[in-house]
Amino acid sequence: MLPCHYTPLPKGPLMTDNKAIRVVAAGVDASLMAQLAQDAGGGRVEAAALGDMQGARLVKKGQADFYLGTCWSGGGGALAAATAILGAKQVGIVGTPGMVVTEERVRTMVGEGRIAFGFAYEQTATAIPLIIKAILAHRDAQAG
Repeated sequence: MLPCHYTPLPKGPLMTDNKAIRVVAAGVDASLMAQLAQDAGGGRVEAAALGDMQGARLVKKGQADFYLGTCWSGGGGALAAATAILGAKQVGIVGTPGMVVTEERVRTMVGEGRIAFGFAYEQTATAIPLIIKAILAHRDAQAG
């Protein structure tokens, strides 16, 4: 496992930059997930490690843009709270231990408007950069 030097955002409004893509990370090693999301975003992503319920609620309220969830299977615990709070049409499983995370699958889900993504913990280092890349590309395409 990679060492994690992520410092959680301060108390108060967790997501503040309206221009940055605001990502919440929940699940196994959420701090590492948040750091990977920020690193993959090249300064265009603000990320926070939160509990699954709190993270999904921030997305529902519009105080965060995307939810990344991980668990050992990639589907159950990774997306349970997000599915309950955001609805099944807003979430997508991008990887499981038996399903490799692919750029095509991620790009399709982002294009469909999904805002919560689940994957197996072992896929964290692969999934997060692909998800962030797809989100940024989609946002850039929409901005014209």
